[in-house]
Amino acid sequence: MNLKDRRKNLFSVLFVACLDNFGFGLVFVMFAPLILNPVYGIVGSDVSLGTKNLILGLLFVAFPLTQFFGAPLLGDIADRFGRKLAFYLTIIGITLGYLLSGAAIAGHSLIWLFISRLISGFCAGNLSICLAAIADLSLNEKTRARNFGYVSVVWGFSWPIAMLVGGYLSDPTISPYFNPSLPFYLTAVFSLFSLILIKTMFHETHKRKGTHKLDLIKGIHNVMQALHLANLRRYFMVVLLWTLGWGLSVQWYGVFSIEKYRITQEAISWGLIVQGLLWTLGGSFLNPLLLKRYTTKTACLIGLSWTVLFLVMSSFASTFILFTTLYAVSAIGASFALSNALNLVSIAAPQAIQGKAMGLSQSMMSLSWVLVPIAGSVLGNLNVNLFYPIAAVLLLFAWILLIAKRQKHR
Repeated sequence: MNLKDRRKNLFSVLFVACLDNFGFGLVFVMFAPLILNPVYGIVGSDVSLGTKNLILGLLFVAFPLTQFFGAPLLGDIADRFGRKLAFYLTIIGITLGYLLSGAAIAGHSLIWLFISRLISGFCAGNLSICLAAIADLSLNEKTRARNFGYVSVVWGFSWPIAMLVGGYLSDPTISPYFNPSLPFYLTAVFSLFSLILIKTMFHETHKRKGTHKLDLIKGIHNVMQALHLANLRRYFMVVLLWTLGWGLSVQWYGVFSIEKYRITQEAISWGLIVQGLLWTLGGSFLNPLLLKRYTTKTACLIGLSWTVLFLVMSSFASTFILFTTLYAVSAIGASFALSNALNLVSIAAPQAIQGKAMGLSQSMMSLSWVLVPIAGSVLGNLNVNLFYPIAAVLLLFAWILLIAKRQKHR
């Protein structure tokens, strides 16, 4: 494959990765007002706050639950039948999911909204396929590191746009043409455009070698296998605890802000935009500076300490502005804590199982995203003020696990 074709492949794959993160981010700013505010007609005004939090938790858990089972299965399909076919299947499936979400909201149907999230989650195996395709396109480790860095860049680019689109285009008070279905319909259009890009620009990067047995419960097998790898188990648990703690803080940010500070959907959007910008700052600027002076493990510990400190401080904030400022600052440490935790997994894993190790990390993160909505629903019913202290405690446990590791890694 010549250089021009490689660039076309990389562009089409990065567009798919960008869109995946865009669709993932939409719900964080949209779902809390959609469920908590009876004006949207999804949940009636007679429904208790505890029940609303439970419904919100179920909507949040639907996506990662089916992703937990779907992503490994779709990854096997990509290995067995090629990346291009796997892209076709996932993009078509997730486009239908977006369309169904928009139609469910327009029709005030909670059941169909839930079903749409199940479909979207199962088909959201695009990330693993994108990473596999990027690995195929990378001629050496240096090129691979650079190309994976592009993925972080497009994630940082797509997150604030998702917050703006979700926060503004869903609000009918801004314009009579805006409504909560519009962002999902718009994302479906972008998804179809990504399908066209894959069709016209992407050249198959993987030649099938032999056959791959499809495993319907590979996600479960991955988690069990991760817990049996003695040299990697502790790092996998750090990744799991990080995802639980940070996931709890970001997924329930909207609920916490509405219930405690009574703010608007636009305020939630801008709060998450600022958080996303500082997240990008932490990963793109501060992390490289730290790694020039410290080991990967030390940089991860610094990131975890930073995040715990500012999450605890944000939980005592008396105003929304102060809370959002402290929470956004915590995202700086959270970003390089995660990247260094994943790097520790890679360093500890033998070269021969690098791909498997990163796949197992993704399974641990998917499991965490299943648990986060459940934990959030329970905490929301008890007291919303528990969200951020509990998130800090989970990240503190990750810090303790990491500091207790005696074996040294560079």
